[in-house]
Amino acid sequence: MQTACVTEVLQRCVEYHGHFCIGQALGVRIALKGLELAAPEGEKDLIVFVENDRCIADAVLMATGTRLGRRTLKYVDYGKMAATFVNLAQDIAWRVGLQPFELGDSSKDEAKEMVLSMPDEELLSWRKVRVRLKKEDLPGKPLRVVTCVRCGERIFDGKDAMDETGAGPVCVSCLHGAYYDPED
Repeated sequence: MQTACVTEVLQRCVEYHGHFCIGQALGVRIALKGLELAAPEGEKDLIVFVENDRCIADAVLMATGTRLGRRTLKYVDYGKMAATFVNLAQDIAWRVGLQPFELGDSSKDEAKEMVLSMPDEELLSWRKVRVRLKKEDLPGKPLRVVTCVRCGERIFDGKDAMDETGAGPVCVSCLHGAYYDPED
């Protein structure tokens, strides 16, 4: 691994995230391995699925240039320190995660340095995977916009469903319950 590359990417991540933590170090290592394996030729060739909403997510975003708002960074709530890197042009994908490893009695600073210096084979695991992307999941303008028959809000890109009576389109929050409760 090229130390200068890791140092440069890590610096950008720390500036964005606000501090240097082990999650940043792990996220940078995962992202750089994912980029190496997927080998996208440009930004438009890459979609990354990040599997938790902790420090790794910021590191992957900064290291890869992917963004949630551009639909090139996808969040899947698995709570795992892993990410999948999809090369759209070559139709290949690699999932990169962590090997089980022990930090022992290391201090936080020692642990971060250990993570940055460990060989890929000791720190990371990776495997080729298949990711089933729908046209609605790809970057670009919305392919379909409908209005929920219950709440009247607009739903983008096929994220709607039919309810048990066959009425629809219905948004996910109306169908399964929202993460929020309205206060009237």
